[in-house]
Order: sequence, then C-alpha cells, then structure tokens
Amino acid sequence: MLTIDRARLSARYALNPGCDAQAIAAMQARLAFRLPPDYAALLRLSDGLSTQGCLMLLALDAIGPRNADYEVQIYLPDYAMIGDDSGGRALLMRADAPTVYEVGMGSLEEDELAVSARSLEQLLLEFGGRTLGER
Repeated sequence: MLTIDRARLSARYALNPGCDAQAIAAMQARLAFRLPPDYAALLRLSDGLSTQGCLMLLALDAIGPRNADYEVQIYLPDYAMIGDDSGGRALLMRADAPTVYEVGMGSLEEDELAVSARSLEQLLLEFGGRTLGER
C-alpha cells in the first residue's frame, strides 16, 4: 500500500492538484481494466507527475487512451500502463501488486518486462524518479 504523503512528494517534485475519489471511481467504471490501487492513491496526491529527468506518470484522463492506443490489455491483460520514460519504454503495474515494470512500447510481452522498482514509493523516493535507463 502506498504510504507517501503529498508533503514528501512536493519536496521533490512539482505536483498537480490531486484527483478526488469520485473522479477516480468514475474513470475506473469506464476502463476495461483495474487501476492499480497504489497508482489510484498517487492520483489522489497528484494527477500525473513528471520529473526533471525522463519519468512521466499519466494523468487520470490519459490512462484509458494510452492503454487503448498501445493495446496493453491485449498483449499484457493483467497490467496497466501508468507512464513512460520519454524514450519508448512504458511503465506498467498490475492491479494486484505494487511492483513497477518497464518494457519497450514495441514489445509488450511479459517475458520482456523488467522490474523498475518494488513500488511507486521506491521509484519516486529512493530512486528519485529515475527510470532504469537513467540509473
């Protein structure tokens, strides 16, 4: 479960206003996949997030279109794309686990997934929002 609070995030990143629970629930009802709970919790703190480096985490209204455009649920049905590294690698999470994965957007196959972080908290705080290509 995500334990980051807005103050800890805002000390490192420029945050957007967070989403309210009703907006997240309404989007979840329209999506063909489950949002990872930790990502939904992050959306309540900041609706999307980008770093000084390459990390870009999707805003609530971009999650559905991005997953549809890349047909994520066809190739990786248990995953949701939550962002990218601004260089052709997607960041994904499963709805049933906190792990963040990276994979090339042109090769959405489970055996191509690389663990980016054990959790969003590790990615954002311990790794400073740096993706695998930046570490």
